[in-house]
Amino acid sequence: MMTGSSSSSWPLLLLAAAAAAGAEEAGYGEKPHVVVLFADNMGWANVGWNRPPGADPREYATPHLTALAADGMILDRHYTYKFCSPSRSSLLSGRLPMHVNIYNDDPARPGAGIPVGMTLLPEKLRGAGYATHFIGKWHVGMARGSAQPPEARGFDSSLGYFHSANSYYTAERAEGCGGVPAVDLWDTGRPAFHLNGTAYEERLFADRAVDVVNNHPDGRPLFMYYAFHSSCVGWEPGPGAGQEALQADPEYYARFDFVDDDDRRKNNAMVALMDDSAGRVVAALKGRRGMWDATLLLWASDNGGAVHLGGGANVYPLRGGYYNNWEGGVRTAAILAGGFLTSRLEERGARLTGFVHEADWYATFCHLAGVPAGDAAAAAARLPAVDSLNVWPLLTGANATSPRVEWPMTPLGEEAGPRAKHGGDAAYMADGRYKLIVGRIAQAGWCGVTHPNRTAPWDSFADVLTCTTAAKVGCLFDVVADPSETTDLAETLPAKAEEIWQKMLAAERRWFNPDRGEPDPRACARAAATGYWQPYLP
Repeated sequence: MMTGSSSSSWPLLLLAAAAAAGAEEAGYGEKPHVVVLFADNMGWANVGWNRPPGADPREYATPHLTALAADGMILDRHYTYKFCSPSRSSLLSGRLPMHVNIYNDDPARPGAGIPVGMTLLPEKLRGAGYATHFIGKWHVGMARGSAQPPEARGFDSSLGYFHSANSYYTAERAEGCGGVPAVDLWDTGRPAFHLNGTAYEERLFADRAVDVVNNHPDGRPLFMYYAFHSSCVGWEPGPGAGQEALQADPEYYARFDFVDDDDRRKNNAMVALMDDSAGRVVAALKGRRGMWDATLLLWASDNGGAVHLGGGANVYPLRGGYYNNWEGGVRTAAILAGGFLTSRLEERGARLTGFVHEADWYATFCHLAGVPAGDAAAAAARLPAVDSLNVWPLLTGANATSPRVEWPMTPLGEEAGPRAKHGGDAAYMADGRYKLIVGRIAQAGWCGVTHPNRTAPWDSFADVLTCTTAAKVGCLFDVVADPSETTDLAETLPAKAEEIWQKMLAAERRWFNPDRGEPDPRACARAAATGYWQPYLP
């Protein structure tokens, strides 16, 4: 029984309850085509709708993505993990990274990536009747052929690579193995003998994505997850196990001969090709009668921009970048588009300011597919439950506020080093606005309007701020009022800092941190024997 209400208010309360229930049920089981385009290391400022005032309009115009943003919705507060594998693990599993994976582990580790007992998004959607296809960067596990490649995790077809990066030109990668490279390109259960080295890799991936759309059967919903290689670095030969560097397509590189900084020029070229690839996918969807009208398309970056030396990206006016928990590392450029969404919008091209975490797409897409987001298999295996929250009512305006207001970002016990380069910065987001960061945090500065540039190069990893001192537990920022994180509130609001610190300690006790094993020499032996990286266990 409710108290404090007169009998005359009951009809209004019932109507409010019915409206809330209707908002939660809206869209349930409508089964739109779901297309996820996941860019790599894209900077906040490297898209047309976020380009800094005064920047050269010839740079980062992203005409295809910018047109989608104008016709759809800009996700102004889309959050991810601070680097690659945990971000993909979160998206596909519906867990916050602390409950699935926080490391960029060598895929030769048997337990790298997502635990095999977790049910992934493509498995959920395939169970609802979807055709499911993967393209691009996998980076969530390789070892067990029956359980870890894309075709074992719910995808009907796949074309991609297992490591954090391979060569855009040859698809090769060396990791351990005495520095001897092998090809890292996998095509639905077998090495891609017929494809590696035949074209610049992003072009191969875009071709496959267009083929998937063109050959999709009528009457069946589509789920396509295209994880771009761009604008991440590629692998190239060098001392030891080689090195990573930006690798632009020569045709696109030539278009930006007016850019005097070579890293920025390469990044411009890679982003332009990625934008054209997205445009090709959209054109294919629009070319099939009624397909675009029934599509929900998400484009987002997997983490913030690579602003360090050799990275080429720009996150102006946000602080920091990829690898750390500043806003420039975890608040990413993102948009929603497609007729399934735009037919429900009162205003197109608006910025949604409610928080959305990448983990929330799992429950949202499950809702639209008409399947529960819970994971009974994981529960049976005593693995962490799904954390994802359905944000469809927020996206359509049925709810004015986001259900996502709080989450642990990185635990205190993060093992910095090869598994988490430049890490050691624990963080927690609370109350839909406050972020507490503790430890010594690298990349503590800001990009300029034009970054990188030859006049004022910024060695971001040498720019370190000590947030935890005898006077305060960490740095506290109101990221809504102060998105550039210029004002530390820890000493102004010590009670709030302490409150979030206690939440961080509690979250630490629930951190899923299993033994992932060491890199298994059988991975190298298999690669050496076949010339291809691939699963090395049954």
